[in-house]
Amino acid sequence: MENTLIINIGLILTYALFGLAAIGAIVSAVRSLIANPKGIKMALLGVVCIAAVVGIAFGLSSGSDISEFLLEKTGTSQWWVRPVGAGLFTFYILFAGTIILLIGTEIMRPFKK
Repeated sequence: MENTLIINIGLILTYALFGLAAIGAIVSAVRSLIANPKGIKMALLGVVCIAAVVGIAFGLSSGSDISEFLLEKTGTSQWWVRPVGAGLFTFYILFAGTIILLIGTEIMRPFKK
């Protein structure tokens, strides 16, 4: 009983701090966009690119790659399989893109001098 109370308090504190950080990030972004209105175009481009990556990842996620036995064993419904797969594909795409950009930057650096 005591362990679950500590876990619940920890979870509530984590959620509260995450919410506070999210609100702070949003307020900071809005203040920055108000101070520099030309940045709205670049911010919108970033949001569209992220939405495109998530859309592609959701399209790649089949939702049928986990057996019913495993879903039943973990107490998870079939509905969650596709969003979790999309999240994994999003991570893979962004990670691969980051690695490609880092390698490309290092390759192009000597030629810019």
